[in-house]
Amino acid sequence: MEKIKFIHSADLHLDSPFKGLRQLPQKLYKRIMESTFQSFKRIIDKAISSKVDFVLISGDLFDEEDRSIKAQARLREQFQRLNEIGIPAFVIHGNHDFLGSRLLEMEMPENVHIFGDRVEKMTYSTKNGQMVHLYGFSYGKRHIVENQLQHYPIAASNDDYHIGLLHGSEGNSKTSHEKYAPFTIAEMKTKQYDYWALGHIHTRSELSSIPPIVYPGNIQGRHSKETGPKGCYEVHLTKNESELNFITTNEIRFEEVSISLKNVHHLSEVYDLIKETIESYRKFGGIFLEMKLQDADHLPQAIHDRINNGEMVQALQDGEELHQDFVWIHQLKIENKEIKINSDDQQSFIHTYLQIFDEWIDEDWERFLSDLYQHPQAFRYLETLSDEEKEGLLNDVKSMTNSILLGESR
Repeated sequence: MEKIKFIHSADLHLDSPFKGLRQLPQKLYKRIMESTFQSFKRIIDKAISSKVDFVLISGDLFDEEDRSIKAQARLREQFQRLNEIGIPAFVIHGNHDFLGSRLLEMEMPENVHIFGDRVEKMTYSTKNGQMVHLYGFSYGKRHIVENQLQHYPIAASNDDYHIGLLHGSEGNSKTSHEKYAPFTIAEMKTKQYDYWALGHIHTRSELSSIPPIVYPGNIQGRHSKETGPKGCYEVHLTKNESELNFITTNEIRFEEVSISLKNVHHLSEVYDLIKETIESYRKFGGIFLEMKLQDADHLPQAIHDRINNGEMVQALQDGEELHQDFVWIHQLKIENKEIKINSDDQQSFIHTYLQIFDEWIDEDWERFLSDLYQHPQAFRYLETLSDEEKEGLLNDVKSMTNSILLGESR
């Protein structure tokens, strides 16, 4: 049998709101708001240039059920490019863009095949005459917590290709994502498919090689926890072997790095070392960088203060928005060593004090922020804090607390 070639992507999250980034310079903010669209365009560019047989999208094309007209129009525009050269796209919807009400949906080109809310089979014959059977379902509601593999049929013939599409979670995985449509690798293998095209988990992962069971990750990082290159897989598949080529398509990229200040002693040396690190990331283009400074206890308090009060990061950000290959430091903090105090009573107090922050729940946030969010002038300018922003604020508070206590114990 001849090989088949296709693109496997997932978790587009087109028109993602990128909460908490409105304070960026306008040029950077506009670029990050366009980033999901640019990434998807590059995926379609690759599909066209590689002349693939078809494109798979394994859920969460949109960020929410109430998808914007802009997101639908951009999606249709890219699907139309595929349609013009005869490349079909097979699509399932996930928990973020579940089918729900479809009254306000734009019609997609005829080359787009969307699976319904029950497992179904679609059959496609490639230009070389290879028969491909695709199995999948779209979420009809936001929460699907039951195992759905029981509804996927066992491959009926070894003469054709069989591909499963599923938006869900591997049952034994530890992840921050909610457990939807859980499955096990062992159960997947019993279906005797040639490839499993997964979605939902934003970290790229190959769970199995025979057969390939693959998460491509999302196509564009959406916050500081989604670090590293993002994109899709170009898959070359025969009945006996597979070749998976990851294609980086992200417009911007989140990264984090730790650097040691052990051998520096002056403000200019600290600044130059950070700038040198920044330049090492510029080759990737469009980087939002979280930087942690280690081994800084020996530095004068005045340097600590310049870093902790934000003056250093402002100097590092100055003019970066003008670069196409910008490296924007969005967080710069000193990592302090664990506090060592001789007094057991003092140490117990510090441990208890910091533990309070680890136990905060949503009600604590509402209680402490209620005055601000209910202020008659301020409330209209405030956005709801995301989980990532809350975590960042708590980490900053704990870091500043450590700095103060360290200073007092020196």
